[in-house]
Order: sequence, then C-alpha cells, then structure tokens
Amino acid sequence: MTFLIKISAFISRLCQFFGGISLIIIVLTTMLDVTARYIFKLSGGEFGFTVKGSVEIVSYFMLFALLAAFAAFVERSQIIVDIFTQKMPQAIKGYMMGFFMMGFFVIGVVFSWGLYESAIDAIEFGKVTQDLRISMMPIYLISALLSILLAIRSLIESINIFKTGEFFDAEETGA
Repeated sequence: MTFLIKISAFISRLCQFFGGISLIIIVLTTMLDVTARYIFKLSGGEFGFTVKGSVEIVSYFMLFALLAAFAAFVERSQIIVDIFTQKMPQAIKGYMMGFFMMGFFVIGVVFSWGLYESAIDAIEFGKVTQDLRISMMPIYLISALLSILLAIRSLIESINIFKTGEFFDAEETGA
C-alpha cells in the first residue's frame, strides 16, 4: 500500500508542476498579447506585432491546467454539505468517498478513451487548430494522458480509503 501511496503522491506532484507551467504560459501569453495591443494603439498602427493564436494558446493550456489540477487534487475535490454528513459515522463517510473516487476513476477512463480516439481521428483526418494550424493530435494526447493520470490517482485513493478508512475530510480541517 505504501508503494501505491508514493505513486499517487508522485502523480500529484507531476500534475501540479504541469498545471503550474500551463498557468505560467497562460499568464505570459496574455501579458504579451495585451502589451502588444497597447503598443499597437500607442504607435498609431506603426508597430503591428500581435500574438497569433493567443486565444487558442490560452484555451488549450487552460484545458491542460484544469485537467492537471483535477488529477492533482482529486482526493480533495468533494464539496461536502455538512448538513447531510454531520451526523454520519466516519466509516460511512469513508465508504461514500471511496465510491466517489471510483466514480472519478470511471470518468478518467472514459475521458482518456474518448480523447485518445479523438487523437487518432486528428491524425487520420488531419484536424488542425483554427488559428495556428497545428495538429490537434498532441493536444488530444496530452489531455488523454492527464485524464488517465486522474483515473490512476482516483483508483489508488479509492483503494486507500477502502483499505484504511482514512480520507480528506474538509469538515475536520476547516477547509
């Protein structure tokens, strides 16, 4: 079990890193685009540099950031309405959380399968992005990889909850 927990922690750190890099790219792209537009406005159109495909860059990296964050923090992702759970024994809450994690495992598998098929279709039919005209295949594959990491982490966390009965409880931490 310790080995699985270490794998889960490694995947979490990897996804946190990838999500952080994605957010940095989003911020830098937005800053560069806004600055270029402002300089264009100040120069009266003499300076015509723009960031081509900035909306695409931001939207695809936002997809990566969200999928990475979901995989990195899946064990903390449940919103618990304490009016329903405050009187429940901790063991029942644990089983509920374990079943939720199994649900996230299924969602991750379905997402990754669909995204993998989309990547294959992108190769077969030559799907490209609208502005940058780059292949959609790597975008779909990265998204599929992040989704399978979500599935792996969810499965490990579910096994851990069912085996130990321990789970992240927002009520106890005050989060």
